[in-house]
Amino acid sequence: MKKTILATAIAGALGTVAMGAQAATVYNQDGTKLDVYGNVQIGVGSFKTDIQDDGSVDSESDIFDNGSTVGFRGEHVISPSLTGYFRAEFEYDADEAKNSNGLGNGDQAFLGLTGDFGDARVGSWDPLLDDWIEDPVSNNEYFDLNDAGGQASDSNFKEGNKVAYTSPILNGLQFSVGTQYYGDGEDQITVIDSLGGAGSVTTPSDSNASFFGGLRYMVGGWTFAAVYDNLKNYKYVDSTGDESDFGKQYGVNANWEATDNVRVSAKWERFDGDFASNDNVDYYGIGTRIGYGYGDVYGAYQYVDAEENAVILTSDTLVTTNGDESYNQFVLGGTYNLSSQMYVWLEGGVYDLTEDYNDGVATGVTYSF
Repeated sequence: MKKTILATAIAGALGTVAMGAQAATVYNQDGTKLDVYGNVQIGVGSFKTDIQDDGSVDSESDIFDNGSTVGFRGEHVISPSLTGYFRAEFEYDADEAKNSNGLGNGDQAFLGLTGDFGDARVGSWDPLLDDWIEDPVSNNEYFDLNDAGGQASDSNFKEGNKVAYTSPILNGLQFSVGTQYYGDGEDQITVIDSLGGAGSVTTPSDSNASFFGGLRYMVGGWTFAAVYDNLKNYKYVDSTGDESDFGKQYGVNANWEATDNVRVSAKWERFDGDFASNDNVDYYGIGTRIGYGYGDVYGAYQYVDAEENAVILTSDTLVTTNGDESYNQFVLGGTYNLSSQMYVWLEGGVYDLTEDYNDGVATGVTYSF
């Protein structure tokens, strides 16, 4: 389940992660509160992902879990201007519950302090580039646009071991800065096994701290944002074993909340590669989401411009461009509310790859609690 227009707007204003309104309060006494929330999401779809021996790609269908989650959120009022809080979310496979590990997959978990000074937290959560640049354009049920954040393909690694501070909103301005620390006591992870056949991408072999930060300005129904991430915890290892920086990513977004039910958002972002010459990828996207009373309809378009030595990382594979390439990507979908807690959805995605790889259509149902 992705964010609705209202939930996205709330998260944007507070610099926090939105939570469904269906959360049940388990305890609320003496300044301490504990909520339990979650969802069950199941979908079915047909996708062009079955690669044949001759290089052609066939469609294959699947009933799948779409991110079913159980979450816990707590807070305690330390003083009138300071509150401590935590959040922990766990995913499970609703489509094959007997064959899964229960709540064995962590989604996000963090704790922190919030108050007049802003918000400080430590733990695991979505990258700032996702929240401020990419999600306003395309934050759908299943299909999504490729993006600069996807170039660092192991998002599970990218979301952890973070410390961040987000300022309060002052005259419409807000900033966020943080780091991801990777200590030498942690195992080195191979993020990309083969980068265009010329090497691989791993986490650092020694202690290392990255930097990410963003600035945004809110006026009227507009929000303008810029985010930078130096990706210092991703290292390119060439065929001889030499290690160097992989690259960095940055982007800007202009988001217009035309009404409570209409949002239009545009972005430009870049993966600025350091592993080779002429290895940059630019992403130009625009999307809209419209609430019609019984749900939302939404769509997004993106133009991807990749230089001759770049690679495009999709959700399932790595595509070597073999020369300057461009791609036109489309996502279209809609939701229909069966009740305040349950809705159905229908989506399609086109990615303009060889043999229509990754194109597909899917539908599903979500129950939130």
